[in-house]
Amino acid sequence: MTAVSVVGPGDREPVDLGPARITILEDGSTTSHRLGVAEIRLAPRSDGPPQHRHAEHDEGFYVVSGTAVFTVGATDHEAPRGTLVMVPPGAPHTFANPGDEPLVMINTFTPDLYVHYFGDVRDAMALGASMPQAAAEVMPRYATTAADDFASDSTAADDDTEISEAPPTQGAPTMTAPTSTGPTSRTVTIATGMGIAISEFGTNTEGSAVLYLHGGAGPRTMLGLAGALAEHVYGIVPTHPGFDGTARPDRFDTIADLADAYLDLLDELDLTGVMIIGSSIGGWIASEMALRDNHHRVGALVLLNAVGIKAFGDEQVTDVRTLAPPQISELSFVNPALRPDFASFTEEQKAVGAANQKALALYGGEGFTHDPKLRRRLHRITIPALVVWGEQDGIAPLGYGRDFAAALGNGHFAPIADAGHFPHIEQIGATLGAISDFVDTVVKPDEA
Repeated sequence: MTAVSVVGPGDREPVDLGPARITILEDGSTTSHRLGVAEIRLAPRSDGPPQHRHAEHDEGFYVVSGTAVFTVGATDHEAPRGTLVMVPPGAPHTFANPGDEPLVMINTFTPDLYVHYFGDVRDAMALGASMPQAAAEVMPRYATTAADDFASDSTAADDDTEISEAPPTQGAPTMTAPTSTGPTSRTVTIATGMGIAISEFGTNTEGSAVLYLHGGAGPRTMLGLAGALAEHVYGIVPTHPGFDGTARPDRFDTIADLADAYLDLLDELDLTGVMIIGSSIGGWIASEMALRDNHHRVGALVLLNAVGIKAFGDEQVTDVRTLAPPQISELSFVNPALRPDFASFTEEQKAVGAANQKALALYGGEGFTHDPKLRRRLHRITIPALVVWGEQDGIAPLGYGRDFAAALGNGHFAPIADAGHFPHIEQIGATLGAISDFVDTVVKPDEA
């Protein structure tokens, strides 16, 4: 019989963080890590955490008693008893209890990524760190960053968080902010007649953008990063044809085909000076785009543990075609909590994953992880290029990344500690910091 978790009052030890007391009611062990649940108690006339963003999980708050004030960007929302607040990845948020009675909320995390954050903060404080220092140290472990960079004149139109009253008794109106920062989804038809499915973040106001190109794990791996940058720049996350159930035309089966298609996409959207952020094979595609760009559509590259070259020396990319998904996941993530629980996947999810891997193998071609001629062409890429590398990557080792950066005509290298093949997921704060420094010092030094 499947085990059922029953948690009674006092069954879980709370974590005390100053005026806040957090009790983890479900740590994900019962839900195969799909859901974590906590109770938050915040003392009267107390502030919550600094405003922040999560990249890899949705967060929910249900007000059991008292009245909270949620701040989203520069907009405050009063949340009395019975209010449900849902915060998607990338949305800035915090809360406070300005009232004279304790605030009690049920807090949910989907997936359960964040449940151990509070204990880690407590442990850091026990070693002498202040609350702000502890939060700054621990947040990057949980794909979370401080959100202290939004515009001071932001309005409700700058956020994308929905706050709604639960149906029973209270009768307060539903408050829904406009969704100008996205994501929104549509299909764009390019010059060849092929449709490309894209998710869009932010608003296209200046004719420039960031194009996020995913690797074999699919487009969802780029959504957190795109959401985190949505307040600053218009972002586009395409789905490679053949991934996540999208159509792939016959004879559309190489990295070069993808590079040409995405250049056509930039033509269709009339975007110039685009920064391309590519993860894994997305970095390979980005490199090919830069080599083929005849219309100055591409302005800079950020390559996240990219593949595509035959490196010098013994450090080469692992051929994962013979490995089971759990083995690939173990090589890809340092933090076990971030590894997908494949045992919990539905048959439909397994089928989508298998189709994605089939498409990946097709695009990779005979070399699978590289084009033997690419490395000697990379010197022709003279636009600014940053190679960001998770130091503990079991798929593409650190030496491979350094060689990739050295081969570029204007390459820069930024290693990320405590991260594997997806530094933008495991250490999003450090990754965003590396990108920000690159933009300020290399891409746009005169505007810094």
